[in-house]
Amino acid sequence: MIGVIVTGHGSFATGLESNVKMLAGAEASLISVPFPDGMPPEELSEKLSDALARYQDCPYTLVLADLAGGTPFNRASELSVGRENVRVISGVNSSMLMDLCMRNITEDEITDIDALAEEIMQTARDNIGMFRLEPAVQDTPEDDGI
Repeated sequence: MIGVIVTGHGSFATGLESNVKMLAGAEASLISVPFPDGMPPEELSEKLSDALARYQDCPYTLVLADLAGGTPFNRASELSVGRENVRVISGVNSSMLMDLCMRNITEDEITDIDALAEEIMQTARDNIGMFRLEPAVQDTPEDDGI
């Protein structure tokens, strides 16, 4: 199993945690670290550090943040320096988090964290789309109908 930490502005992280646990079940193991309005960035760093400590026995930990360059991403990135087993990814969405949690449930051992990170980022890209209502195709008779 690898450690999974989700962080983001406001209640984004707790919302994603709720979403994944509803879909994958309670066995989906992850820690959400929200960054509510008014929280000092230093407190966020402390909470992220505590979350990383809870996964110290895991071979790897992925920290998934909402926005590249945002405070949660920046603070997680700072904490990952010197920790060879920690990766920080931005742009987390439900599909990539669900993919990661399901792999944690079903796979015996994850041995290449960088390959896993690339795969779940591809899952995120593959699941972005837009609904378009296409006009119905009408059959036009080729003869005069008589």
